[in-house]
Amino acid sequence: MNAAPLPLPTHEAWHNHTKSISLSTGIRMAYLEAGTPGAQPLLLIHGFTDSSRIWRPAIEQLQRDFHIFAVDLRGFGQSDKPEQYVYSMPQHAEDILALMDALQIGSAFVLAHSMGTMIAQTLAFSAPERVKKLVLCSTMTHMHETPADLQEIENYTKMDIAGMPEDELQKIFLPFPENCGDPSFPACYLQTLRGVTGKGLAAAWRGMSLTDNRNFFQFIKAPVLVLWGDRDDIFTEDYQTEVRAFLSGARYVTLPGVAHEIPNEAPLEMAGLARKFFLG
Repeated sequence: MNAAPLPLPTHEAWHNHTKSISLSTGIRMAYLEAGTPGAQPLLLIHGFTDSSRIWRPAIEQLQRDFHIFAVDLRGFGQSDKPEQYVYSMPQHAEDILALMDALQIGSAFVLAHSMGTMIAQTLAFSAPERVKKLVLCSTMTHMHETPADLQEIENYTKMDIAGMPEDELQKIFLPFPENCGDPSFPACYLQTLRGVTGKGLAAAWRGMSLTDNRNFFQFIKAPVLVLWGDRDDIFTEDYQTEVRAFLSGARYVTLPGVAHEIPNEAPLEMAGLARKFFLG
């Protein structure tokens, strides 16, 4: 019989409960260990501007069935934030593989959101033996950007996120806090975000911009479930049409009335679908 789930911290106490470990890739990565020791391992990979705390409502629903490791990606949360021009998706995937090696996780289920799905894709096709099943929320194959869009990335490098007024920070990065299912999340999210640099955000976005996984989907061996909200105005229907064309063997579920932030807006539905898929 599995042990009882580990205590799940509140958002306010989140960073006091994260662990960190030096990786062979040269960074110190933070992660929250949760769920039930002895259960099957589950990796949670957040998206752009987020950290491991985005998964708290989902962890509440999944903690009895899985031994959970929610990472802070390079440049985010409590992990190291090296000054680089780009945080590439393969580099993020190598960090996660190094974490799995350090924690002696042979293979795991993977649940990812937004930018994290590009990392999860890379993990799944570059090390297929390490991924049991894969759930991708608000995903894409590559960014549909114009040269003018890319110019906007440079605005991040000028941002003083730590010193930005609260209302401005929220307007830019969390314009609809009322959509968050967890009322404790917005203030704590913004507090964590202040530890991220503008240059780091630009490096992460460039990593997405430089990625095109379309021709590599053929090397993903794990079963895949794709979740998409029909109000997603970031990775819209045209992105999903492309994903379906290149990842034709996956299962697809559309969440009515849900926008891009599935872990925030529909955590219970997301967790229920993920649990059924992973354990089925």
